[in-house]
Amino acid sequence: MDNVYCRSVKGLFDGVVNVIGKIIAAASVCGIMVVGTPIASAQVAAQQSPYLVMRDGGKASMMLGVTTSEKSLIGRFGAKNVKRQTVPVVESETADGTVIYPDDAKRRATLIWKNAKKRDVAETIYITDQPSLWKLPNDITVGTTLAELEKMNGKPFKLSGFDWDYGGNVLSWNGGKLESALKSKSGKISATLQLVPPTGKNCPEELLGDREILSSKASMKKLNPVVGTVSILAPK
Repeated sequence: MDNVYCRSVKGLFDGVVNVIGKIIAAASVCGIMVVGTPIASAQVAAQQSPYLVMRDGGKASMMLGVTTSEKSLIGRFGAKNVKRQTVPVVESETADGTVIYPDDAKRRATLIWKNAKKRDVAETIYITDQPSLWKLPNDITVGTTLAELEKMNGKPFKLSGFDWDYGGNVLSWNGGKLESALKSKSGKISATLQLVPPTGKNCPEELLGDREILSSKASMKKLNPVVGTVSILAPK
C-alpha cells in the first residue's frame, strides 16, 4: 500500500514538474526572464504588457514595463548602470528620470516616473537609439521600417505628417493586428511609435505638418520612414 501511495505521489510530482517546465520554456521563447515561480512570472507579464525586452546574444533581460521600479532596475543591471538624469520629453520639456546604461547606446533606455520620489511606477519608457537591443512584441524596435510595420499589422495604418513636435506618430493601427499586440487588455497602457524619414531622404511637402496620412499613400510608401522612438505610455 505504501509503495502504491509513493508511486502515486511521485507521479503527481512529476506531472507538476512537467507542467512547470513547459511554462518556463514558453516564457523563455517569449523573451520573458523567469524569476520566482512561473505563476508569479505570468502575473508580472500580464501587468507589464506591453513591455520591452532586451535581446543580447540570444539571451533576454528582465522586462521593462510600467510596473518596473528603479529598485528592480538596480537589482538587475547594477547601480553603476542605472543613473538618475534630467531627460527630454515632448516640446522641449524635461523630466527627472532614470536611464539604464546611459553610456551604452545599444542598451540605453529611459524611464520617467509617475512619482519622482517613489520611482516605483513608470509613466513613460522610451528608446531612441539605433541599433537598440530593446524590442517590443514582434521584435519592433528603433529602425523598423513602415513597410515592415504594415506587413505585421496586416493592413495600412494612420500616422501624422512629419516636421513638427508630434510628427510621424502612429495615430491608429486602423483595426490591424498591432492594435492588440501593442496595447494592454485594459487599454490603459500602450506602446507607441514615432517614425522619421530615413537619413538622406527628402520628405515631400504633402507628408509634412499636422495631418493624418495612411501608410499606404504612394509617397509615404516610397519614403518608407523608420521607427525613431519607441515608447510605452501609462495614463497619468
